[in-house]
Amino acid sequence: MSSSPHRRFARTLAGLGAIAVLVSAVVSPPDPYTQLVYATPLLLLALLLSVLRSYTDALEAFERDRHQ
Repeated sequence: MSSSPHRRFARTLAGLGAIAVLVSAVVSPPDPYTQLVYATPLLLLALLLSVLRSYTDALEAFERDRHQ
């Protein structure tokens, strides 16, 4: 079953976003501002990876090159 790129983007961003927030909560002090400072770059990385996974074949090309 093939899903649309938009649906794949939303699922990937939700998953990676949740992981980013959890990681920032674990590694930062319990101050909300510091958690936001830690989470922002991780959320931007999650957004970039979601776009790459959903709308380009960059990650598939990386996997192909790695196995050759």
